[in-house]
Amino acid sequence: MNTNISKLSSIHPTAIVYPDVTIKDNVVIGPYTIVYPNTIIKENTNVGPYCIIGEPKLDFYSNRENYVFDTTIIGENCIIRSNNIIYEGSNLGENLSTGHHVTIREETIIGKNCSIGTLSDIQGKVKIGNFVRLHSNVHIGQLTQIKDYAWIFPYVVTTNDMYPPMDKLQGCTIEEYAIVTTGSILLPGVNVGKNSMVAAGSVVSKDVKEESLVMGVPAKEKGSVRDIRDEEGKNVYPWVENLTEFRGYPWQTENQERKI
Repeated sequence: MNTNISKLSSIHPTAIVYPDVTIKDNVVIGPYTIVYPNTIIKENTNVGPYCIIGEPKLDFYSNRENYVFDTTIIGENCIIRSNNIIYEGSNLGENLSTGHHVTIREETIIGKNCSIGTLSDIQGKVKIGNFVRLHSNVHIGQLTQIKDYAWIFPYVVTTNDMYPPMDKLQGCTIEEYAIVTTGSILLPGVNVGKNSMVAAGSVVSKDVKEESLVMGVPAKEKGSVRDIRDEEGKNVYPWVENLTEFRGYPWQTENQERKI
């Protein structure tokens, strides 16, 4: 086994980097971080202190001598902040930005230009598209699929166990441009349609139609998102048609105002 660490990268002396790790140019590994075998960290990525990259699955603890790690990939230009735990077999795309104390379980696939907020928990075998935004304290159950440009707000939970604790798992699907707002719960197997919105505190037990607004416990359709107006009476949704701030989306032009 060979460890391939670029001389252009900076590894803190307290960090532990196991054999069979590849670290590309201009990578920073912070204090007390652990990088397990068969991990690839690509160019210009910053991994903060007290992180674990390539955390092994349960089998490791009963078969350490013969254990083979699945490949873990951290893409280019990522910012992995302190106390993140990223399990083996995950593939994280370029320009990912995480908050603090984020857990990403095994075999999770994340596209490019995504963000995951502090204290969020992704429970493995999850597929997340490009430009997806997860705010803080989000729990994503196993087998969930979140497609491009979706927004998931704080304290959202997606579930997957049809008859707990029987482990008959069926993940939720959140389609492109959908918005799931604060404190909502998606029950196993539901589909949240493209450009739709789930209002705060809703419990979604049935599929949500494209461009619809649902709210309540259980969530019920209240109309089209196109009927929502701001205080000036202007259309707000679908947000992709009405966004004026520059957020770095591919369809936006560089001359739009940048706001942080």
